[in-house]
Amino acid sequence: MALFSRLRSGGGAPDTTIARAVLAPAVLTMAADGSVDRAELVQLNNVCGFSPIFGPLGPETVTRLVNEILNDLSKRGPHEVITEAAGKLSPALRETAFCFAMRIAMADGVLDDGEKAALSGTATRLELAPETFGKIVDVVAMMQRPATA
Repeated sequence: MALFSRLRSGGGAPDTTIARAVLAPAVLTMAADGSVDRAELVQLNNVCGFSPIFGPLGPETVTRLVNEILNDLSKRGPHEVITEAAGKLSPALRETAFCFAMRIAMADGVLDDGEKAALSGTATRLELAPETFGKIVDVVAMMQRPATA
């Protein structure tokens, strides 16, 4: 499907507005503990690889977007970046964005205090209902269980 998406859109570069907005909470979560580790980047690339939002973009574009968001976070701060992202997403895509962030937070198997704070603030800025927040946390925790669980 992604192979022909550029033909339908006229062959130009795909619009990355929504993809960037969906990525922003995940990138904020990655950076919340003060560093971006390899497990988080691998997890983000895996999640994007199976998402129809990112299929037409390819991994190089996703990597570029991640770097742009990291730069924005350092220049403008997390509140502005997440508020801007939330403004570009429908309620359904806000849920998707939070799912991505939760998956990234669980990539290393540990939710540290910085990640918890980032997730809580992100959920608030994305205006997620508490029951939706709880469902996402529960499902992602189930998905990230080790084989020894």
